[in-house]
Amino acid sequence: MPDMRQTGTLLQAVLITALLIGMSGCEQKRLQALGTLEWDRVNGRAVASEPILEILARQGDLVSSGQPLLRLDGTLQEQRVTRLRASVQRAQWELRELENGFRSEQVAAAEAQLRAARQDRITREKEHQRQQKLLPSNLTSQQRADEVERAFKSAIAAEQIAQEQLSELQNGFRSEQLEQARAQLAAEQAELAYQQALLERYTIFAERAGRLDSLPFRTGDKPPAGAVLTTVLAGDNPWARVYLPEPWLSRLQVGSEVKVLVDGLEAPMAGRIRFISAQASFTPYFALSESNRSRLSFVTEVDILDDRALQLPLGIPVQVEPADD
Repeated sequence: MPDMRQTGTLLQAVLITALLIGMSGCEQKRLQALGTLEWDRVNGRAVASEPILEILARQGDLVSSGQPLLRLDGTLQEQRVTRLRASVQRAQWELRELENGFRSEQVAAAEAQLRAARQDRITREKEHQRQQKLLPSNLTSQQRADEVERAFKSAIAAEQIAQEQLSELQNGFRSEQLEQARAQLAAEQAELAYQQALLERYTIFAERAGRLDSLPFRTGDKPPAGAVLTTVLAGDNPWARVYLPEPWLSRLQVGSEVKVLVDGLEAPMAGRIRFISAQASFTPYFALSESNRSRLSFVTEVDILDDRALQLPLGIPVQVEPADD
């Protein structure tokens, strides 16, 4: 009987050891890089809150780069552009007027006014001199002499004003006025270009070739500004976004070949890592012990090098393993 008890104890110890080894193996197998199948998503957004006039493609269509997909009502924006075009034209004419200077007819008129003012000054100067000679002999009154003197001084001032006006026309506009006009024209042109660019964005184009995956609004809807109107799944092949366990970082890096497993596919698909995040998705509060490090995972993107991926639905779960496993 003691031999039987010893034999049972030994067998129990062997079974416990085997179970622990098995559990350890299961722990190792639980280190998996799991994630989902993704495509490059290119969203077209509403530039303004305006009604949808026309939808130019259907959900699921294959679209080419630059193909129009949807058009918003751009009536108000078109009016803004028209108003700015008129402002640019006005600024152009104002600048040209300053650059050309005054018309010859304006200069001729100013010259005639100067001649008339000079002749008036000469006439009043002679009358003033005559009054000054008559005043000592009492042949004129002091009041009359004062009136003539005031008229003479007014004629002098009028001649000076006419001379300055003619000089202004002959010299043209100041350089500062020209620079201000040029700056105003440049500002109007820049605003016009900006508003024209906005008007073009009232039509949503496919920025990349791919499949039109989402059209959340219908014709007549008025989505808010910034809302996603179209989503195109672009790229030659889908890719996988997975969470890479920390223990694998020593084996895998950008450029490493991996296997991509999907439920329903007997053979794994070939893949290549294109990106590994530098920061872990989980970081413990305390020192990184060995058990805690095994919980760290790093967002990783994997290019799938297999045409079978084209037939798989977006978001399907995938598992990534090192190619040499």
